[in-house]
Amino acid sequence: MPDFLFHLCAASVVSLDRDAIFVDGGNSFNPYTLSRIAKSFGAGPRKVLSRIHVARAFTEYQMDALIHGLQDAVEQWNPAVLAISYLPSLFSGSDGMRLFEPLLEHLKLLAASSDVITAITSFGGSMYGDRLLATRADRVIRIEQPSKKLIRLFDKGHVFEYLPVPAGQMRFTDFTGGDVYGQNSAFLSHVA
Repeated sequence: MPDFLFHLCAASVVSLDRDAIFVDGGNSFNPYTLSRIAKSFGAGPRKVLSRIHVARAFTEYQMDALIHGLQDAVEQWNPAVLAISYLPSLFSGSDGMRLFEPLLEHLKLLAASSDVITAITSFGGSMYGDRLLATRADRVIRIEQPSKKLIRLFDKGHVFEYLPVPAGQMRFTDFTGGDVYGQNSAFLSHVA
């Protein structure tokens, strides 16, 4: 997850003026990275961070409880984005397999009924949870980071490449007020 969920959460606050919920299943939430991204959007990090509500789970049972409690959180904060990092990684063994499929159905119903963009990441491997998530998702976007200087997104047969800016540096468009969406990516015409 090369900062993809952080960008979605920051965009929810900055561009849509709505909160975001980040459910962390991989111990991956990084407020410093999110602060840097908020700055690149031209927003104050404290303002952005105060509107991103984070919950962290370390076991499949904690994640199950968090996901089943999301309806109340969605009603309370009316987020534009629900980001869940590395969801399948917590669900292993027989209990995990028993819990995971109904949990995905619950998330699908929540996303459909609440008008919230729901993005879930996984390691994308061949493990049970990763495969099940991919088959149940409405859309699968594969993200690869072959080097620190290149990120590739594979979406519906198209490849998009993105060159991240190192921490502490800014893009020219940060000074000129460029369009936040797509300002630093290139659309490649070949099909993946």
